[in-house]
Parts: sequence; structure tokens; C-alpha cells
Amino acid sequence: MTERTKVRLTPLQIGLLAMLVASASLNYLDRQALGAIAPTLKTHFQLTTQEWGWINSAFSLVYIFSTLLGGAWIDRVGVRKGLLISTIVWSVAAVGHVFASGFWSLCFWRMLLALGEGPGLSSLLKGVRRVMPPQMRDTGTGLVGAGWTFGALAAPLVIVPLAVKFGWQTAFVLTAGLCLVWIPLWLALAFRSESNLGPTAEVQAGSDERPQLMRWRSWALWATLLAVFFAVPPTVFTNNFLSLYLSKTHGLSQSEIGWVLWKPFLATDLGQIAGGFAAFALLRRGWHFLNARRLVMLVGLVGSAVIIGLNFTTDATVAVWWMNASRFLFQCAYTVLLAYGIESVAENQTALMAGLMNATFSACNFFFNPLIGWLADNHGYRPVVTLIALTPLAGLACWLALSHQHARRAIS
Repeated sequence: MTERTKVRLTPLQIGLLAMLVASASLNYLDRQALGAIAPTLKTHFQLTTQEWGWINSAFSLVYIFSTLLGGAWIDRVGVRKGLLISTIVWSVAAVGHVFASGFWSLCFWRMLLALGEGPGLSSLLKGVRRVMPPQMRDTGTGLVGAGWTFGALAAPLVIVPLAVKFGWQTAFVLTAGLCLVWIPLWLALAFRSESNLGPTAEVQAGSDERPQLMRWRSWALWATLLAVFFAVPPTVFTNNFLSLYLSKTHGLSQSEIGWVLWKPFLATDLGQIAGGFAAFALLRRGWHFLNARRLVMLVGLVGSAVIIGLNFTTDATVAVWWMNASRFLFQCAYTVLLAYGIESVAENQTALMAGLMNATFSACNFFFNPLIGWLADNHGYRPVVTLIALTPLAGLACWLALSHQHARRAIS
């Protein structure tokens, strides 16, 4: 992009984007319901922290395959049908948590939830690429990402009070029920012929990029996947262990955690939006796509290392502020990383690429969940914090080096 251009969205594009954002919120609300009431469930089912890590890894193990195969499936059936079916499956799995009776049954319902959510997340990123013009895809990705984080943010504010007052089972009934409101609205908008969400895309003009078909030797492919794997451990900690950390390290009760836990997710939400709009603002000023994303990635992932401040405070309020700063900066970078990934392949392979990114995210979850649980059980949370502060820097180094090689090869 070398000059400023004005882009406008049609009412249908705005409506579809709103539905994608809403779907992302419901997806993560369903997922984070478990993490929000982790201390309650851990006590109720008499689980160790390492067992809690394995429950989350059970989700991740299935998610690796469901998102990868689901991405290819979404490319074949289209976003409109694929997201609908995926939502129905994960809603059934969410309400199934009510029938959990221990470690193994929790593992089972988490795995079924992963089976439904895998294709769903791939369809959201493909939907962004279909609905949004090229100049606004970082922004669209950021808004969908903000939807994910809003669901995670809402979980402690909504789920925890319900669980405390009416029992933990109520949380899962609510999350599943909200999807019943979303489904008819999706049917009304996405199944219009002009929605461009079927298996075959309409040609969109205006992109100055010519992505190639996916190749396993692609520098851009491995730049994205390695960056995702090494950058995600702070998210693993925030999603699955933050409530346990606040309980163990700072002595907060389940109710107190509910009033604190939403703040890092709000910071993440704001980071999603800020990252997308920062890239868009740079593009409007004549920056090249890659250079704009490099700047946001560099500032975001280096800045996210401030999470190390958790090791230097005994005040829960100060610890949460360190978390807020880290999550905001991290998510600025992660938003443009996702946009870079889906733009690096041909349009008809967008969901497959999204599936690869989500599978890599889940592989990171599968590896780091029990590791974090083991470290916390045996050595406390100090080495955990050190680990998650450093890994995004490794992801940044991989992305900078390999994306540079990809750009050099494209020029030559």
C-alpha cells in the first residue's frame, strides 16, 4: 500500500462482522467458564494442580486435530454452514459439563468442547477475510479477537457470581443457552446469497498482495507457526492458571477472584482492538503491510515481558496491573500475527491456515499446561512467571527472522 485509501463497509458486512465477533465471545465464554471457577472445581473434585493442567491438556489434544481438520472442512463447506454446525456441537458439550463427576469426566467434556470449537475458530478468521476489505483485515481480526477476549472477560464477572450463588453447574447451562440466541440471527444474515460465506468466494479487488498456495517450505508458514507456539504460554497461564495463582500466591477467595480476574481480560480486549487499528493506521500512512506488522509485533512482544513484575510484588493489586500491561501489549502483537498468517496463503486455504495456527496454539497448550502445573506444585509460581515472560521473545525472534526470509524470497 503506497497511498491513502478510504474503505467503507456495507450494512451486511457490518452485521456479519458483528455476528463473527459475537460468536467469538460465546466461544470463549464457554471455554473460560471452567477456568473462572477453577478453585471451586479443583476443591469440589479434589484435584491437584497438575491434574488440572492435564484436564486443560485434554482439551488441547483434541483441539489440535479438530482445528486442523476442521479448518480444511470449513474450506470445503463454507463459513455459513460450518460455523453453525460447530456452534451446535460446542453448545451441547458446554451443557454436558453439568454431568461431570470427576477428573475423567471433566476430561471427556473438555475434549468434546474442543471437537466443536476447533472448526469454529477457523471459520471466524476465514469469515474476516471474506467479509473485510484487505486494508481492514487486521482491524477485523482484532475485533474478532476482542470478541474472544470479551468472552473470557465476561466469564469471571458473570460465571463466578452465578457459581457462588446457584452452584457451579449453572455456569455451563448459561453459556450453552446463550448460543441459542445467536443461531437464528446467524441464519438470518449468513445464509443470504450476497454474504460471500459459502464454499466459493467472490473475487475481491484492492489487495496489493498475491499470496501463493500453501507450501510446507514456506518461510511465512513457519514464521507464523513458530511465533504462535512460543508466544502463547502467557495466554495459557492467564486462561487456565491465573485464578489459581491469585488464590495460592495472594490468598484471594473465589468471590474476590471474580472481581479481579476480568481486568487482565479487559486489557487483552483493548490490546486486540489497538493492535488491529495500529496496523490499519500505519497502512493508511503509506507503510508496507510487513513493516507495519513488524513494528506492532516488536513493541507488543517485547513489552509483554513486563509480566516478570509478578515476581517482585506481594500486592495482588500491583500484580494485576503488571498482568494488565503485559496482556495489552501481547495482544496488540498477536492480532497482527494472526492477520499475517491468514494473508500468507491462498484464499481457498484460509480456514486451513487458521486451523494450523489454532492447532499450534493448542499444541502449546498441551505442552505447557502440565509443565506449568508441575512447576507450580513443586517450585511455586516464580519459575512459571519467568518462563512465560521469556517465551514470547523467542517467538518474536523466530517471526522476525523467517518473515524477513519470506520477504526476500518474494522480492527475488
